[in-house]
Amino acid sequence: MAKDREMFNCSEKHEIEYLAKKFNEPKDEVIKKIKALCKSKVIHRSTHKQAEQALLDAGFTKKPKV
Repeated sequence: MAKDREMFNCSEKHEIEYLAKKFNEPKDEVIKKIKALCKSKVIHRSTHKQAEQALLDAGFTKKPKV
């Protein structure tokens, strides 16, 4: 099982904001999708990497690393 710090926490606003900033699409649109994925339990109890992948699978695109 992944360590706690590696887990994405749907109830933490700062984690949702941080994840949303990694994508090119408008932040509010990404946050809306993250919340929907949390509610449907798709990314509930997932790692940060799995949460990112769920957004990529939903058609979002990541910003290039700087």
